[in-house]
Amino acid sequence: MHVVFRTGLAAMLLGVLAVRADADMSVYYHVGSWDAFNGPGPDGKPVCGAGSTNPVDNRAFSLRFPIGADAVLFQAKKPSWNIPAGTHLRVELQIGLEPPWNFDGVGNGQTVEWLMDRTSTQAFDAQFRRGTTMRVAFPSGSEPPWTIGLDGSTAISNAFGRCITDLTRQAEGQQPEAAPPGQTQPFGVAPTQPVTQEPAQTAPPR
Repeated sequence: MHVVFRTGLAAMLLGVLAVRADADMSVYYHVGSWDAFNGPGPDGKPVCGAGSTNPVDNRAFSLRFPIGADAVLFQAKKPSWNIPAGTHLRVELQIGLEPPWNFDGVGNGQTVEWLMDRTSTQAFDAQFRRGTTMRVAFPSGSEPPWTIGLDGSTAISNAFGRCITDLTRQAEGQQPEAAPPGQTQPFGVAPTQPVTQEPAQTAPPR
């Protein structure tokens, strides 16, 4: 499955890159390797998110929805990456044996981000809920594909969706629905990169 940025979506991506300020995000639910979180975006408007972090190298994958937006923001982050700001690169995401989703991502420092239009999110969510693993690949560079477990994906999707519903209602001046029980709680040893760079652009020795 191919997802290509329209001009409007590409512009929106540049406008929400700062949503990555995780220091302002609070985890309110955890299941498997996944956390559901929320908090204020750079513009002060609320953001709902869900993500998974590998404890070995701290690579992280997340999806975020700024309340009132028209697209879901995906983010892959790895501390050893050093991507020139504004670098465009391909991202391939595949859940189980489903057809892969192909995106045009934008890299900056330790992160790669891309958007999924809300019209595609229902099909993605159905795959996410029934999948057991998700593969994230970066064909433009030397970074090996990531394999992310989806244990608890249905519960984390429910928590993510409820956050969006409740915060949307709050933004519209309505009272949020009561949460159901149990839900109150992205040289040979050089770091790999998701995009090929010229020698002058490689990360300095650590």
